Amino acid sequence: MKKKKITVIICSFMLGICAAPAVQGAETVQNAAEEGRLEYRCASKEEGAELLLSNKEYYAGFSQNDLDYKIQKKDATMEEYLAFAAQQTMDFTDEEKALVDTQIGEMEKVIEEQGYNLPPLDEIVFVKTTMEEENGVAGYTHGTQIYVSASMLEEYLAAPEEEKPVHNLDEFFWHELFHCLTRCNPDFRADMYKLIHFTVEAEDYELPPSVFEYHISNPDVEHHNSHATFRINGEDVECFTDFVTTRHFEQPGDSFFACPETALVPIDGSDVYYTKEEAENFDEVFGTNTGYVVDPEECLADNFSYAMCYGTEGKDGGGYPNPEIIEGIIEYLK
Repeated sequence: MKKKKITVIICSFMLGICAAPAVQGAETVQNAAEEGRLEYRCASKEEGAELLLSNKEYYAGFSQNDLDYKIQKKDATMEEYLAFAAQQTMDFTDEEKALVDTQIGEMEKVIEEQGYNLPPLDEIVFVKTTMEEENGVAGYTHGTQIYVSASMLEEYLAAPEEEKPVHNLDEFFWHELFHCLTRCNPDFRADMYKLIHFTVEAEDYELPPSVFEYHISNPDVEHHNSHATFRINGEDVECFTDFVTTRHFEQPGDSFFACPETALVPIDGSDVYYTKEEAENFDEVFGTNTGYVVDPEECLADNFSYAMCYGTEGKDGGGYPNPEIIEGIIEYLK
């Protein structure tokens, strides 16, 4: 799940995937991975709706806070949400599919030229939606399904050629690919998380009531099973993270991105959470290469996209506040 300002980036990534054959065997996908190719296709409106509704485990974790913000209605029900979400998928246009092809081709060129070895990856399926089902975010993933905003695609294609680079399509494309890679490769996920001091465990932690009340489900974060050491009130506390709001939904137009909070939740089961301001070493844990630090998964997806787009030099050639994260990603892929 990505904020609106990077919406267009996801689109390109998703588009590239759309043009591939509809059915891929495991051997075909494996061969593609070994050759540095990305197997992908675009789903129709009908298939997209089926795929969207198939992610039952995700919906089972919804809070009332989720439902209200995402349907823009107090006391919304899951039945209302699923019916609403299924209506948001759309067909890709030929122009959008061509855009995806171009973007995927550029990504494969980077992989080949830099000598990167990506972990194995299942076929990616792009789904185009209004994004209203996720409160208007830029895009998100489930498994290796990448959901892309229709408005992002339209905005990019309508922009004058000289203005298109400002949309940072490359960054968003790689960001979403990272989520797909971590799901297909648990060891890769654990190794990446170590780069920002998080340890991945076998079992998920349970959200305590005080956290779940304000919890917002993030499709890109399938597990709450990683923790890091945060210095809080002069003591070291092992915490996992969760994305919450600071207030409940009140009226149509309210967005959870207007009142976000990264909750640091003790792994000992205490019904309490701390804010990032309460952690003396928050920036030391996550680094400051990106401000998108609602979860280690999102923080690393941004770092991964920077590494793939700009290498160790950084976007403007000035490097990074925490170059060791970027260097660790590149060394792993080499």
